[in-house]
Amino acid sequence: MENPDYFCVKCLANGDEDAFVTLYRKYHKKIYYSALNLTRSEVLSQDITQDVFLKIWDTKQTLDPNQNFAAYISVICRNAIFDTFKKAVHEEKIKKELQQFANISENPEEEDFYEEYRHILTEAIRNLPPQRRSIFERCKLQEQSYDEVAKSLGISRSTVQDHIVKANKAIREYLQNYGNFSFAILYSLLLKIHDF
Repeated sequence: MENPDYFCVKCLANGDEDAFVTLYRKYHKKIYYSALNLTRSEVLSQDITQDVFLKIWDTKQTLDPNQNFAAYISVICRNAIFDTFKKAVHEEKIKKELQQFANISENPEEEDFYEEYRHILTEAIRNLPPQRRSIFERCKLQEQSYDEVAKSLGISRSTVQDHIVKANKAIREYLQNYGNFSFAILYSLLLKIHDF
């Protein structure tokens, strides 16, 4: 049986952007509606679709033209959906922990504790390279979307995402120098700082 995507996949494996666009046009609706059918969320489905095609592009050199591309991209889509669900469950647990942590009592010692680590977190963010700090503050503190930040700075969405991943890693490493904090506490501090 002839593989209908053989030529496109072979060209894509060699870095051909037109081949990528052709495959995107052919499969993006299928991926989007597969995600929508399970997540019931247009926003999540759009993100999953972008993640699937970013993965295809990032791993293009490993693609096998003889492989069934439709089956391959369906597996990537399924894995992306599962990852989204796992992340949602994880974030729900964090949210519950945050709600408990957010109930800071009137105890001055607890307020001092909060202020001390708020200061440390502020310093961690200020230590980021200028562009990364700007992108982090826009996305995490000003709650702009990746697309909004990308458009305003004239960069790609994937570049914004890359900066956020690297910023989070740098901040976590900085904070680890001050002891063993739970992720819930660190995350709560990130959410509470809005007044730089």
